[in-house]
Amino acid sequence: MSSFVISISTVLLILAGACGSQTSKPKGPWWIALSTSGGFAGIGRGNLTVDSKGKYSYYEPSSQNTRKGCDSKFTNRQLQPISDAVTNSHPKEWDKPGLNVAAADAFGYKLELKTAGQTLTVQWYDNTRDQLPDDLKRLSDLLLQTMQTACKPPKP
Repeated sequence: MSSFVISISTVLLILAGACGSQTSKPKGPWWIALSTSGGFAGIGRGNLTVDSKGKYSYYEPSSQNTRKGCDSKFTNRQLQPISDAVTNSHPKEWDKPGLNVAAADAFGYKLELKTAGQTLTVQWYDNTRDQLPDDLKRLSDLLLQTMQTACKPPKP
């Protein structure tokens, strides 16, 4: 009888561990900001914030103290790839040593993700991009592509 109890207890512990392990995927509303700096001119590539409702703000890089950019809202179709990338990300796995090491004239990136009352910040440079986790690389690529088109009207 005791070996039966031990066997059942072991199975229950294994199942409890599997059920209790949570992924680090974001749930619920989110807000994300990608800030850039550096590069040859030292002004970065721009700054973008996006939230789960589609509101975004983009500001172009500028060597002067002026802010050029726009505030608007994405359509559901425009927001969906970013939302999918955020939902399928594992931000707790982004903190890798060696990402925040700059090379001369490299662009610097700082991504902040706020979700469920938590804020996660990760920084990297062009020269360490190859070390980014795949989900972070996919999300940052989408955000950088969005920066190139955010304030430009679509071509007919």
